[in-house]
Amino acid sequence: MARILVVDVLARGRGGRHASLDVVGVGPRLVAGILEKHGVEVELTVYEDAVNDPWLLDSYDVLLASGMSVDKPGLQRLVSLWRRRSGGPAFAGGPVSLEYEELLGYGYDAVVVGEAEMVLPSLANRIRRAEVPEPGDVPCGLAVLKNDLPWFMGKCPFTSRGILNTYQASARHVESYDAYWAMRFYVEVVRGCSNFYRTLLKLPDGRKCVLCDICRTGRLRSRLECPLRIPAGCGYCGVPELYGPPRSRDASRVAEEIKSLVDRGVRRVVLSAPDILDYGRDLLVEPEPLTDPRSPPANLEALEELFGTIYSKVPEVEAGEVVLFIENIKPNLVTEEVAELLGRYLRGTTVHIGVETGDEEHARMLGRPSTPREALRAARLLRKHGLRPYAYFIHGLPGQSISTARRTVQLMRRLWRAGVEKITVYRFMPLPGTAFQDMPPARPAYRDKASLMIVKEAARLNLRAKRRMLGRSMEAVVAGVYRGKPLAYPLRHGPVIIIEDSRVSELLGRIVLVKVVGVGERLVRGRVTAVLGEAVKQPAEES
Repeated sequence: MARILVVDVLARGRGGRHASLDVVGVGPRLVAGILEKHGVEVELTVYEDAVNDPWLLDSYDVLLASGMSVDKPGLQRLVSLWRRRSGGPAFAGGPVSLEYEELLGYGYDAVVVGEAEMVLPSLANRIRRAEVPEPGDVPCGLAVLKNDLPWFMGKCPFTSRGILNTYQASARHVESYDAYWAMRFYVEVVRGCSNFYRTLLKLPDGRKCVLCDICRTGRLRSRLECPLRIPAGCGYCGVPELYGPPRSRDASRVAEEIKSLVDRGVRRVVLSAPDILDYGRDLLVEPEPLTDPRSPPANLEALEELFGTIYSKVPEVEAGEVVLFIENIKPNLVTEEVAELLGRYLRGTTVHIGVETGDEEHARMLGRPSTPREALRAARLLRKHGLRPYAYFIHGLPGQSISTARRTVQLMRRLWRAGVEKITVYRFMPLPGTAFQDMPPARPAYRDKASLMIVKEAARLNLRAKRRMLGRSMEAVVAGVYRGKPLAYPLRHGPVIIIEDSRVSELLGRIVLVKVVGVGERLVRGRVTAVLGEAVKQPAEES
């Protein structure tokens, strides 16, 4: 029986994490869960452990690596080490999979393109026997070398809701992550995105929307295809093309997965979705695909069932021993009723609003499903009902100008006054499978006047937001050490805290009450005012 290793390369970039240090994504654990369901035993490790102790690779016969486009340098280094230490097959997958030609050039034997549920079950026997797959082993979704040239078997149909509910990410590998009891573990609740609008900007190859309006007013199924083959969604995002329209997982399956993580010591869980408010909207339009980001409205009944089921099946959530988060929402779906429901179950936690630009016309040209005005309204409603809104922007987007940057800065200020706690600004990078894939990447902000306006304003407002925290107390879990001092993550999310205390070993793994005594651009400083308990819970015995 082959010994199989899954390596989590997500967000490692060129070799290490610089942001979202407390995040554990779904993908690698889902790969493990799919294979385990088909009788294939696997082990899981993180990228750092694999490359810092390459002798670890000597113990395995098959490598499966999961990463994003930004992780290509790490994926290349990993397979290079693998080739020096093993003759076994190496597979790659994840969001990076659309760049299969490059991955095969690095030395991977095969790339699972798109959703793993449609490919891995057919490959389970070959993986178990440590065999390199051949062209034709599966009907779709796999890229391999044929006569030394990349050969792709074509995209698979998008995973059905039934298949999606057949599998769940493995909880057996929780302890593969350092300080797992302090990490935010993601649990998938929705796969895919409902925004099948297309960008109206002219693309480098000359294509430009002819305003047929099919993607905005046509029948739901007809919106899947564009007459000009412009990829669906916001021009910079590949989720609709790679993962398709939304499919919601059953509430009971989500709760089971959360319970399995909690039983192993996880204390922070994120309900993962490109938009949590797409949850259950697909049920309202079946058998048609959900390709309209605005209609029907949020399915309040389905959301109530989701949260209610989690609270009833995972008593640790209701007792406050485990913190539940959501991540992204489309602001156009936020209503008073939606905000009230979210506030009832998630009060005090963060929620991320995708804004990207403060210019109404720029947003429409990008293919955005919502407007800057709707983002501001959503922030106010969410704050009113006890949530802590964050806002995302992107600098250097196609169509950016001094005018759009000025409007973006104005919106940032209004969002800050509305109670947005953090403004995150990303630099535009073209991604494969998106409408903007052939656009040049954004220049560094310091080399572009419009981008610099956006980045500087975000930094100024974020520092002011942190100063609001001075003197406040928050619950945090001590997860590690930073320059000889305890490092902690707020239980309900927020900036990393450096604790002014020398009792590193005594505090490690504990939940503490911290009073904020100082702020910096990236971190805050705090003092422990009370030790509330242990974060680490003894994992359940193997069944």
